[in-house]
Amino acid sequence: MNAYKAEAVLTEDGKLILTGLPFQAGNRVEVIVLEREVLTPGIVLVDDDRDYLMATSALMTEWDSEEDELAYGNL
Repeated sequence: MNAYKAEAVLTEDGKLILTGLPFQAGNRVEVIVLEREVLTPGIVLVDDDRDYLMATSALMTEWDSEEDELAYGNL
């Protein structure tokens, strides 16, 4: 089973409309809805987190440009 991620904001209580899904009419799908947490600004990384991020960033060679970051940065 393949999984696809979509994000949406409810505009009406209890009603959600998803668009742009890669499915055809008649396909059966299973939907799991998770509430997104709102992150508060000003979260500070501790040194251990910063070291981990610096070490792993060298392994992420698929994001080599600002264009890639703009296109894929929200994944």
